[in-house]
Amino acid sequence: MKRVGSQIILQKGDAYDTWKEEQRKYMEALIDEWQWLLEGTKKQALTPIPKKHWGVMAMLFQNQREATLEATTKTDVTLPEVYSLPIIRKVWPNLVAFKIASVQPMPMSSGGVMNVFYQDFLREDAANVNLVTPDSDYAQSEENAVPKRVKMQIEKQSVTADKKILGASWSTEIEEDARGALNIDVENELVTQMSLEILHEIDQIILAEILLWAQAGNVNWAWTVPAAYTSAKDYYQTLGHALIDAEDLIYAQRYRRADWIVAGRRVVRFIRKMQEFQPAPRNQPYDPFTVGVENVGRLTGFWDVYLTSYINQDRAIMGVYPRSQTDTGYVYAPYIPLMPMPKVYAEYLPYNDATLPGAYLNTDKWSRNVRTRYAKKLVVPQLFSTLSIAA
Repeated sequence: MKRVGSQIILQKGDAYDTWKEEQRKYMEALIDEWQWLLEGTKKQALTPIPKKHWGVMAMLFQNQREATLEATTKTDVTLPEVYSLPIIRKVWPNLVAFKIASVQPMPMSSGGVMNVFYQDFLREDAANVNLVTPDSDYAQSEENAVPKRVKMQIEKQSVTADKKILGASWSTEIEEDARGALNIDVENELVTQMSLEILHEIDQIILAEILLWAQAGNVNWAWTVPAAYTSAKDYYQTLGHALIDAEDLIYAQRYRRADWIVAGRRVVRFIRKMQEFQPAPRNQPYDPFTVGVENVGRLTGFWDVYLTSYINQDRAIMGVYPRSQTDTGYVYAPYIPLMPMPKVYAEYLPYNDATLPGAYLNTDKWSRNVRTRYAKKLVVPQLFSTLSIAA
């Protein structure tokens, strides 16, 4: 295996390897190529990415390089280095998908269509019953009888990459004055904010989909303190009872205990008042690249707690962390991480203009679009339950 330009290709001798071996070598070559960015340095002010994400991030960096370099002119070759890669490096590992879902990136050769995979274990009988359903007699067998069997079933579902795109325009005067007086790169600031908006939306879509389609069940809890309780502090501990009930719904479906809670503002407020809550250190200074699902602490001995504004303040989701690439309840499949399109010396008409929406105007302004493509799939909705609170 060797590198030619931006491409990693197999050499003649590699043709005798199995497909699995070729894939392993390809991934090792990608990681080696991008190790300088995966590890981070003091000069870059970047902390190392966890090694379990190295393969995923290396493929995203490679997709970014191939898509952008092949689609732009020679004058735009530095575009990924200036804008895209730093944002991808800082933001993507903070996406909620990297925490609660399996990330299965689409290679460039997929063309934006790919099968995502997840696993299940079944009893091999007429009903193909899942192994999480108890059956103490299934393995019972008489002398010389044919043994019953279980099987690992790898499910696949086809997904297609969807597109998200944003545009921005700014005046030449603003760009000149901000750079000269404040040393601010207006274009860089706008590209960063558009990128963050797109990534916030990805997290919001994933959480909204899980909240809507979670099939383990829902538990209700009221925050009004009953007369039988002498103090609100004592009553708030009963929120823990509701969370245990929500976890039990998952356990009844899949024999898995929940690992995390992603909750709206009011739910987290009550969780923080519980005696078992252990707060996490706050990020100092404020990091704009931290996507809007923040780890705020842990209910000791139970679950990691995440605060988000992406779901209703009175709702929460409980779920299970992925055990492996395929042992998961949700799959996120990024394709083109982040592509700033070529800069244009013109202004856009508004997207809802009645005559020519999005058309160029010959004014002294600059415009640029930013886009991404990705796919997603809720594959095992029984691994998620929900909590609702009210007065």
